[in-house]
Amino acid sequence: MAAERLAAPLGFALLTALVAARFGPLMRWDAAVSDAALRFAKAHGGWRSAMSAITHTADTAVLLCLLLAAVLFTLWRRDWRGLAFVLGAAVTATVLRLTVLALVHRPRPPERLTATSGWAFPSGHTTSSAIAAGLLVVVLWPLLPNRVARTAVVAVAALWAALVGISRVALTAHWPTDVLGGWLLAGSVLAALGLFRRAARPRN
Repeated sequence: MAAERLAAPLGFALLTALVAARFGPLMRWDAAVSDAALRFAKAHGGWRSAMSAITHTADTAVLLCLLLAAVLFTLWRRDWRGLAFVLGAAVTATVLRLTVLALVHRPRPPERLTATSGWAFPSGHTTSSAIAAGLLVVVLWPLLPNRVARTAVVAVAALWAALVGISRVALTAHWPTDVLGGWLLAGSVLAALGLFRRAARPRN
C-alpha cells in the first residue's frame, strides 16, 4: 500500500526531471505524437470540433464554478473535513503546478489549434480537471446509495478527466508528457490529502 501511494509522486518527480533536462528520447516521442495529432486534427474536422468542446469543459471559468459549488455544498452539509479537502486540493495543486511551470519553463508545441498561454509542463487543464474529478467523487461519495452508483460516478469523473487530457494533445495545446505530468500531479495531491483526511477522521 505504501508503494502504491508513492507511485504518483515518484512518477511525477521523475517525469519532471526528464522534461526539465529535455531528455532526448522523451522529447522526440513527444514531438512525434504531437505531429501525428496535428495532422489528424487538420484532416478530421469533426474530431477537432469534439476535442475543442471537451477541452472547454475544463476552462478556468467552468472549474471555478464547480469549485464554488463544492465549497457551498460542503458548507451546507457542515462537512468541515470535506471542505478542508476541497480547498486543500485546489490550492495545493495550483501552487505546485505554477511552481513547476516556472521552474521547468517548457515551451508549448509550435502550432496550436486552440487558444493557450503560459508554459507547457504540466498541463493546467489536465491537472485541474483531474483534481475536479477527484473532488466530485469525494463530495458525492457519502450520498451515493450503493456500489453501482459509486462505480458510475467514479467512471464518469475519470472518463471526463481522461478526455480533457487527451483533448489537450489532440489540439496540440500540450505535449503528451505535459498531460501525463498533470495526471500524476493531480494523483499525488489527491492521494496525499486523502491520507490526511483519513488520519483526521474521528475515532470511536
